Amino acid sequence: MTGPEIASAAVKRHRVVVVLGLAGSAIGVVAGVVQAATGPLIPDWTGDKASPVPLGLLTIGLSALAGFCAVRQRDGGLSVWGRAACGLGLIGPGLLCLSTVGRLWYPPAVLLLVAGMLTIDSWRATGKACAEDWFRVLLTALGGFELLMAAGAAPLTMTVGVLGGAALIAAAWLRTAPRGVVVALVIGGTVPFAALGWYAVVPLLLAAAAVVVAVPVVRQGFAAHAASRGAVR
Repeated sequence: MTGPEIASAAVKRHRVVVVLGLAGSAIGVVAGVVQAATGPLIPDWTGDKASPVPLGLLTIGLSALAGFCAVRQRDGGLSVWGRAACGLGLIGPGLLCLSTVGRLWYPPAVLLLVAGMLTIDSWRATGKACAEDWFRVLLTALGGFELLMAAGAAPLTMTVGVLGGAALIAAAWLRTAPRGVVVALVIGGTVPFAALGWYAVVPLLLAAAAVVVAVPVVRQGFAAHAASRGAVR
């Protein structure tokens, strides 16, 4: 295939991602509303969850995130990392919400997983980028694990875990943020959740791993910020 043909095929694939992603997002929002409103009435379909309202709201939020990532596919100028982030924003909710709304999530899971896979233009380039920023990828994965653990927790722990997981993911990719901001996100993303779930041990291990992984991320981010400020001057 020639260059223009490859570009045209990519554009068509991105349009498919938009359609699949938005469809999965819309169905996901409906599933979240059903879980929050009638979850205990149809336990076989909603996973028989102890906290249907918070889990329904979490599902709605993650579905909205997936929809946003799908719409972003209309931007033909997205970088390799931009498309990888959108892929994660589709695949992550596609997997996570299997634990929040049970069988109701099967259709959107399929749609979002397929859309997430189609988001990537070059797996080779994406793999190379991930290898170069391995610690950021690990910190992102730990944030995802925290979101997954929070999904089945009590309302307070779930809220803290969701916010903490999001903070870790944000800390991983705020390349130009001052060091203090990244450190605050890492602390806020680990300490409260570990304090609430200390008896389960796993949150403590996650916090310890996140702190170790965050050290090179903080150093790299601060170096990039300092370099950018020097260039401006």
